[in-house]
Amino acid sequence: MPVNGKWGNDMRNDVPGVSEAVTTELHARLLERGSVLASAEALDGGLDFQVQSILGEVFSQLGGVVESPPVAVEYSDPEALSAHGQRSAELDIDPSEPLMAAEVLFGVALPLVADAVAQRSGQRRDLDVARALHHAIWRRFPPGAIAYVEVLRNQLRSSDREARLRLARELHDRIAHGIAAGVQRLEAAQLRRTDQDVETAIRVLRGALADTQDIAVDLRAQVGDKDLAEALEDYAYATGGHDTLPIHVTQVGAVRPLSDLAREELFTIVAEATRNARTHAQQATAVQARLEWSPTELHIKVTDDGLGYTDDTHGPTSLGLRGMAERAGLIGATVEFLSAAGAAGIRLRLPFVGRSSA
Repeated sequence: MPVNGKWGNDMRNDVPGVSEAVTTELHARLLERGSVLASAEALDGGLDFQVQSILGEVFSQLGGVVESPPVAVEYSDPEALSAHGQRSAELDIDPSEPLMAAEVLFGVALPLVADAVAQRSGQRRDLDVARALHHAIWRRFPPGAIAYVEVLRNQLRSSDREARLRLARELHDRIAHGIAAGVQRLEAAQLRRTDQDVETAIRVLRGALADTQDIAVDLRAQVGDKDLAEALEDYAYATGGHDTLPIHVTQVGAVRPLSDLAREELFTIVAEATRNARTHAQQATAVQARLEWSPTELHIKVTDDGLGYTDDTHGPTSLGLRGMAERAGLIGATVEFLSAAGAAGIRLRLPFVGRSSA
């Protein structure tokens, strides 16, 4: 077989036609499997380019233009891998999807490439084709999946760190302060021997106990097998009380399936927004959590009817807001923070990709 000769150049000329046929068949197979990678966004985001790149490498190797790289998996371009991982995170593509697509791609491309090589060279080289194709696919898809997993791990670590800091702040500001105030009242009662100080201390300690119970409810709260609206209603009931703002949950539109990750993250974001309202809203009487479903997106709005937040008022901390934004980004959603009087809170948008949101 000639090296750097006519066969090599001729084979590379076959890439566009074979690439179009492979891409068309791959798209059809992915649609049959209900994969989000069959969407236009995913194809435009790199799948079509990956197919062309893989086939270009295969034909170049078979034509003797380039040699097979010595290793299968490449990590030589961390920036490119990171960008690929961020792109996958924005589309909320499960890391298993590219690996499944790689397997489908191999099955689709093998006969088409083998036939093209046989027609060009006049001989069957199916084993060579299989080896080159497998090598080219394996060099690309696993690193991309690993890069996406690393993005998820970093975001989860960040979210967990923010949650721990918020819990520490709640324990310090609410629980420790309440217990300390109660102890001081009891000490004063011991010195003055007055029933009024004892009653005040009991009231303060009961308040600290209630705060502890609220935090425990927050830590236990999760979606589980419930849909998002039902989980939020249960949370509103569990955290409600005579001295807390009521949370009213409403839902309109045809509900679409969400992944476990999307439901849990959305639940956590909405719960954090309601906590902000209960903690910081001035002269508010209720919190509204409204879920609006459309064929293309889920729109969530959480607002209170208080005075709103300005630079001169004590609103939600940047720590909590940043945590919500990071959780939204983890599932491909965007969140906007509202501060107007009568409508302070958040507005969240989760676009749907493929057959479901995740």
